Amino acid sequence: MAELGKRQSRRWLRPQWRRLRAFLLSATVRTLRRVLGWLSWRASQRLGRCLGRLYWWTARQDRRRILEHLAIAFPELTATDRFRRGRACALHLGTAVAECLHLWGRPAVEATRYIEVDGFEVVEAARETDRPLLFLTAHCGNWELLAPTLNHRGIALSAVVRSMDAERLNQLLLELRVHFGTEILERGARSAARQLLGVLRRGGSLTLLIDQDIEADGAWVPFFSRPAFTPTGAAQIALRQGALVIPAFLERLPGGGHRATFHPPLDLPPDAVAATALMTRVIEEQIRRVPEQWVWMHRRWRRQPPATLRPQPTTNAG
Repeated sequence: MAELGKRQSRRWLRPQWRRLRAFLLSATVRTLRRVLGWLSWRASQRLGRCLGRLYWWTARQDRRRILEHLAIAFPELTATDRFRRGRACALHLGTAVAECLHLWGRPAVEATRYIEVDGFEVVEAARETDRPLLFLTAHCGNWELLAPTLNHRGIALSAVVRSMDAERLNQLLLELRVHFGTEILERGARSAARQLLGVLRRGGSLTLLIDQDIEADGAWVPFFSRPAFTPTGAAQIALRQGALVIPAFLERLPGGGHRATFHPPLDLPPDAVAATALMTRVIEEQIRRVPEQWVWMHRRWRRQPPATLRPQPTTNAG
């Protein structure tokens, strides 16, 4: 009976602790937003690196997951190299958060002062076709800066996003994205499909991030040589609506700025799964360019594929 009482007590405490943690985290974000609003861009980045360093040493579960995922993706790296890259990933993410909070209290156009753009002529040529535009991106670099980059150049961006479980934090993130000029289409909402089609039919542009394992229609496609469950919605939309899919990625530069790179539209195969595999391959190429600038703590391989799709162990002939 005593053990049963303990289990029931733990079940009651977990949601209470999650709510308290969400409240404290949202309060911290609001406080940091005020503080970083007073600081300069470079000072905000320095504080962000401190936050990233604190995250690396205190978030033990995430640190372990980052190192495990780096071992999956880069088996050739030594443990020391994986540790260095994992720590660099944490510092980058802390800096990205600080940058967004610093820009939150300023006109969105100020973000473009720190972003150099490469390949935008691709986008301009695509606009001349009068076809819908779908920007393929991922959680690379400071991905939130894609919206002000495009909006500053006259391209209204709509994004399909998944709501976070923590309501307070979700609201803060929505406020940030709206501040950057993004129209939010909530994944799973009843009106999402109608809104999405409306965006494309009126000549708007859409962005979807397909580099995470989420609850959505998807398929198993290779990601760092291992099957990963990947949403197929972007490929389905592009194929049905005849959209041009333009890969677009943010990358942090050594001097404290960023580069937004736009690549030529993809030549999609007619099958949605094959198209999703192609999109994922493009995302993997960007991650390999700068591994430290991706979200390695995400459980990208959390679901196990059918046995027929799993990598087979190699055996030595005796």
